[in-house]
Amino acid sequence: MQSQPQPSSGPNPFCEIGRTHPRDRHRMKPLEGHPGVWECSRHDLFAQVVPKDTAGTLDRGDPFPMHDGADGTVVRHGDDRQGGVLLYYRAQTA
Repeated sequence: MQSQPQPSSGPNPFCEIGRTHPRDRHRMKPLEGHPGVWECSRHDLFAQVVPKDTAGTLDRGDPFPMHDGADGTVVRHGDDRQGGVLLYYRAQTA
């Protein structure tokens, strides 16, 4: 159940790792070719805004379809943004 990506307006979100480790605080960058998706190449994380009702059904470790169609895993929920919730996710590991 993937949401439609929202255009990336406003400041780029902080990387999820940087949110919890202030010495590694940095922002994610927009992912080229995927509007409304941000990436942190340092930590192999992605983020996108999903509707609040979708975010409410997802918990850490739940499967989440990535922007490129690959299998992903929810990392955490972020701040409210653009009428939805910022959702952090990464590629699913075997």
